[in-house]
Amino acid sequence: MQKAVDNPLISIITVVFNAEKYIEETILSVINQSYENIEYIIVDGGSTDGTIDIIKKYEDSIDYWISEKDSGIYDAMNKGIDIASGDWINFMNAGDKFYENKTCNSIFKDNKNFDNADVLYGDLIVDYGKFQRFEKARSINGMWKGMIFSHQSSFIHSDYHKEHKYRLNYDIAGDFEFFYNTFKKNKKFKYINNIISIMDVNGLSDGNRFKSIRQMHQIVNDNGFSLKYNIYYLYLYIDQFIRKAVKLFLPKSIIDMIKVKGIH
Repeated sequence: MQKAVDNPLISIITVVFNAEKYIEETILSVINQSYENIEYIIVDGGSTDGTIDIIKKYEDSIDYWISEKDSGIYDAMNKGIDIASGDWINFMNAGDKFYENKTCNSIFKDNKNFDNADVLYGDLIVDYGKFQRFEKARSINGMWKGMIFSHQSSFIHSDYHKEHKYRLNYDIAGDFEFFYNTFKKNKKFKYINNIISIMDVNGLSDGNRFKSIRQMHQIVNDNGFSLKYNIYYLYLYIDQFIRKAVKLFLPKSIIDMIKVKGIH
């Protein structure tokens, strides 16, 4: 049983590689949190642009940072988990940021009782560059449909995360595999009615979306075949193909309007 902790230590981990355009905003989002009990860790994959210079600019506010080659984002995230000494772990990777400076304070201040939860999760703002859209976390019972919340908008209890890290065989959907397997183990998820993060999706390719769907489909099937689940993923493949085709014919202004309305 997890012991309640007054103002628990939160380990916030940023994984980055060659992101000098985005890393500063992420760093400022973390170090400007009004919650005082934060451990900030940056794991860089051996950047060759100006990323390291920006990290050094703020290193007095960073508890630990490292720059070395890794085997991809989930390998780097696992390194962060090994380093973390907090009670809860959050990943706020380059390009992403907390919704506001008081986000962590509003969640963890003054001995909040999370009823022995293993995962805390909340809502999200999706940033498309020219506009943003609110995305509410969905019911945990729909986990088989894909990511029902973003890892940026979640906090994982460190005792559990250090025992269960990310597998490296899924280069895009490793976070989904972690959360789906956590759900299948009947671990406790607790919804926090807060907008926690802003996730930058500008530049995410259609190819990555197809690959993400394919990997999530495989993860779900690995946990037991279901006709309902396979029909749903067939729908996702067809839907993504149609969206890609529509982009070839519709003006970008109309596509942006569709995204704002949440039909993305």
